[in-house]
Amino acid sequence: MSQPQISGGHQPPAKSHGLPWARVAGLMLLAGLGGLLVPMATRFIEFRSGNSITDDAFLEAQMVHVAFDGVSGSIIRVAVREDERITKGQLLLEIDPEPYNDQVATAEAKLRIAETEVTRQEIGLEKLRKEVPLSIALARQTVILAQTDQAKMERVLKLTNDEVTGTISESEAMVGVAQANRTLAQLEFDRFNNLYQHNAATLRRTQEVSRTNETTKAELRLAEAKRDKASAARTQVDVARKDYEAAVAASEKAKIALTLAETQNDSIREAEQMLATRRQAVAEARALLHTARRHLETTRVVSPISGVVVKRMKNTGDHVTMGLPLVTVFDPELLYVTANLEETRMRGVNPGNTAEVRVDATGQSVRGRVLWLNRSTGAEFSLLPRNVVSGEFTKVVQRVPVRVILDPGQDLSDLRAGYSTRVTIAHGPGDPEWTKTALAESRRLDTRFDEESAKPDQETGKRP
Repeated sequence: MSQPQISGGHQPPAKSHGLPWARVAGLMLLAGLGGLLVPMATRFIEFRSGNSITDDAFLEAQMVHVAFDGVSGSIIRVAVREDERITKGQLLLEIDPEPYNDQVATAEAKLRIAETEVTRQEIGLEKLRKEVPLSIALARQTVILAQTDQAKMERVLKLTNDEVTGTISESEAMVGVAQANRTLAQLEFDRFNNLYQHNAATLRRTQEVSRTNETTKAELRLAEAKRDKASAARTQVDVARKDYEAAVAASEKAKIALTLAETQNDSIREAEQMLATRRQAVAEARALLHTARRHLETTRVVSPISGVVVKRMKNTGDHVTMGLPLVTVFDPELLYVTANLEETRMRGVNPGNTAEVRVDATGQSVRGRVLWLNRSTGAEFSLLPRNVVSGEFTKVVQRVPVRVILDPGQDLSDLRAGYSTRVTIAHGPGDPEWTKTALAESRRLDTRFDEESAKPDQETGKRP
């Protein structure tokens, strides 16, 4: 097949078999750039594989939101301004203390009344402790005396009864003898009187018999009188019996009095319980007074730490309630960085690893070290928790908060809480010894302003 003819009679240029100088120069330039970029790419890859980098990092500080503790009222004084450096214990605000002065005065009055009641109860208890043993001892002595008198009256009754009974028996026997003698004498008198009338007996003998007859009459009357007297002596037995019964009643009364005296021991125990109650009332009154004084003290709000005032929420004349934040203070020495690392970049990050923090606002780079890694991701603290049970699911790389503390000896005066930073953490096994020391120092810094407040209260002996 023949070649087509080109119009115009022009022939195409012949191809050159050599390389132009421009192409050679371009190839040489590409080769040079490749020689430069390969080491840089190698170093970049090595750097990225040996470090974890995140822009999701911020400077933070421990903010203290100061509020009135347990009191409320109108602010009469504001003693600080925003961006003012203050020291621990410096006055911040003050509210009207008059209502709390009245509470202190009332609590002091109640405490005095309670202490007076305790003193009165102690005096009464001491009096009972002295009187009750004496009353019991006296009652016991009375019982002993009454029982002794009862035994005596019992013996007197027995002796009187025996004596009267014996006397009556004796007198009745004497009356029997006298009656027998009287009968015999009467018979002799009648016989001799008859004999005398018949001149069978002498006058003298008749007179003797007559005298004997009269004598027996008199003896009979005497014996009967003694018998009547002995019978009348029975009233002595009745009197002795009544005395004995009175002694028995007195003994029973003494025993009852002893029982009543011994029950006064319950009065002592009751008084002791009352004293304990009064002392508890004193303790409660002291606690109320301590609370009232503390409320009075807290009408003046002082700074719990040394630092800088970053926010003041209230002004003079405002009414505030307890617990409402009034002033926010933070300590510049407690600045730290929270770096939120992707979970895929956590490998090789350990406590004690070095970190470089570049502050976006100032362009300053500062050194730091990893203090700890949070045990949970930031999503766990979200207000809207994740719901992965639905049909649709998109996997999102989670971020883990990592605490980085800044090395001492650097100029941190231009740093502010809240600044955005870029954190680069070098991978490594970590430094357990440094981490242990750093954690202890962190705890000391957190609590160094609480040393005075941790001391026991001088009045109550309790820690605040």
